[in-house]
Amino acid sequence: MKKTYYIYLTVLVLIVVTLILIIHLQKIVPNTTYYYSSYNQYSNNGNDNNIVTGAEMTLLSHVILAKNINGVGFDTTPIVSGDIIYVGVMNQSNTTGALYAIKRSNFKVLWHDQLPNWVMTNPVVVPTQDMVYVGTGNSIKYDLKNKAVLYRGLGPNAMYGINLETGKIMWKYSTPGEDMPTPVYKNGIIYFANGNKKFYALSASSGKLLWSINLGSIVSMSSAVLVHNNIYFGSASPYTFFDINIKTKKIQWKDNFPNITGALDDTTPTYSAGYIYTNATHLTNNKADVGNEYLYKINANTGQIIWTINEGNGLINLPSDPMEGSVSTIIRNTLYTSSNTVRDIFAVNINTKKILWRYHVNSMINAPFIINNKLVYAVTTAGNIYVLKSNNGSFIAKRTLGGNEIASGLSFYNGIFYAITGNGNIYSFN
Repeated sequence: MKKTYYIYLTVLVLIVVTLILIIHLQKIVPNTTYYYSSYNQYSNNGNDNNIVTGAEMTLLSHVILAKNINGVGFDTTPIVSGDIIYVGVMNQSNTTGALYAIKRSNFKVLWHDQLPNWVMTNPVVVPTQDMVYVGTGNSIKYDLKNKAVLYRGLGPNAMYGINLETGKIMWKYSTPGEDMPTPVYKNGIIYFANGNKKFYALSASSGKLLWSINLGSIVSMSSAVLVHNNIYFGSASPYTFFDINIKTKKIQWKDNFPNITGALDDTTPTYSAGYIYTNATHLTNNKADVGNEYLYKINANTGQIIWTINEGNGLINLPSDPMEGSVSTIIRNTLYTSSNTVRDIFAVNINTKKILWRYHVNSMINAPFIINNKLVYAVTTAGNIYVLKSNNGSFIAKRTLGGNEIASGLSFYNGIFYAITGNGNIYSFN
């Protein structure tokens, strides 16, 4: 009897261990980092909600809610925190902006702050501070003196600390150049680089300047990526990629890109397992705006460029579709990104540099993807959401929203997708 008991117990233990191993092998390790606040997480060290584990995701076949908020031009990723969605606004007609707090369950506007310039930073939500942080700025023109670029975007430019529940502006820190790159938060400090060639560290509670670094290059839309004590971003005039050590308050290293003519300063980099991935372009025909886009793998500790991929030659900087660099997403050894010169989504093995597949979408993709172990979700500046198989890039589904663009990406929260458009539409899907 006792022998039979031990046999059953051994079999039971083996079954449990086997199930644990199966679950562990199926689990996707989120080893990539992005430029925006990850819903309830306000600094990213490789745990972003764009990498989704668990159940099969939806094909976006059912619209739960759809609403148009008149006079609004949504332009940021909808950031979900609890039952509130925070989203920024860019009004191109009069160069103003706003931050909206919208109830997730019914899309009722709880409050909005009208601000004197575009809001293109994704809202950084920090519940422990009872604050949401956004920056303002524009890209209309540069200030010039003796043909040297002094700064990008005319004011009023500022970083704001805003109360989460009331929308009251608690503090404002003004700068000469635009503050369009999304900042990061860590341990009571807001960090960001901007259009007047500087890197700033501000008190998150008061907005007081703690310290700054002169960069010598303009940061347009390359938002800060935080990895432990290092912050990575690209810049222009001259084209340079930076690693700032926030512990030493110094430039750890910087890479110069003398042959690049665009996108490095507009591309938010991706970090994975000790390496940085970013994009840049080079014009081959200035009159026709024809150029190549390149993908770079960089050693995050030293700045050494490990490899480069030529993504293809095509039109860039079209008046109706301005060039911004692609944002990559990485799962295990596969990087998912897009080429905005040839309008392709593609997957790359980061170890072998081999392009695994391509899918043509005929439009730019400036936002990171949402991915699980089977599906890739990509949003284009033409207002389309594509669903592809992650292993081979084959087409699964496409949804066209009633708006002119979805430049800043989807959110996925508790099994529901959220999307916004440039003409004031907000949607939820499952």
